Amino acid sequence: MKVTERNNVRITGNPAASQTILFAHGFGTDQTAWAEVAQAFADDYRLILFDMVGANEQTVRYFDPRKYNRLPVFAEDLLDIMDELQLRNVIFLGHSVGGMTGILAAIEEPDWFSRMVLLNASPRYVNDTGYTGGFDAETLEGIFEQMDSNYHAWASGFAHLTMQNANRPHLALAFARTLSAMRPDVALATARVIFYSDHRTDIEKLRQPTLLIQGNHDIAVSPQATHYLHDHIPDSCLAFIDSEGHFPHISDAGEVVRTIRPFLN
Repeated sequence: MKVTERNNVRITGNPAASQTILFAHGFGTDQTAWAEVAQAFADDYRLILFDMVGANEQTVRYFDPRKYNRLPVFAEDLLDIMDELQLRNVIFLGHSVGGMTGILAAIEEPDWFSRMVLLNASPRYVNDTGYTGGFDAETLEGIFEQMDSNYHAWASGFAHLTMQNANRPHLALAFARTLSAMRPDVALATARVIFYSDHRTDIEKLRQPTLLIQGNHDIAVSPQATHYLHDHIPDSCLAFIDSEGHFPHISDAGEVVRTIRPFLN
């Protein structure tokens, strides 16, 4: 099996470009979430997009809950893609758990990455002593029970909570569709891995220049979690943008692109 098939890899953009951007999506979406942002960089960069295993119908047949029970396994998939395509000196752009996956991959193979852009990422979602991740364990277990009892009803409600854009309600409906496209048991298993992950001790090992972008109104990632990343990633800068919800690359793609460009230049 080719890795490019397993992860539904797509290569686009400018094939003659000297630099490559690798995009990693977050939970409940797939590579299509980057459509507007990717288009903005298509003339000047070679672009690599992929789907995480289990994200959709194309990749779910490769999902094994015994294998994909830790976030580093998804990072290994990312490195497999880069190795098969011989990608080096790559600009990495990751959203949410995709961002943390990229961090773990860049720690493992630092020479393969040149710069990191992390959008609405979090090192830990669960509150801890002296740390506000945004969720307590009781709340998370309630979420998992809802997912298990009526997944599609949960997906619709979760989509509207996290994709907050009053002027573009169709975005929440579109997110609900991609979220509902996940097989319920795979979605629940993946959500447990993500929400109970804790990589606070890893992030200080990241050495690439890193841009952290965080929306001001995100119910999934607390501002404290974003500041924690900034305080513990040695070469990082932080930009808050006035964006509603957890998916600014979808709801406010133009603002995300404007924030990224100076960092790349």
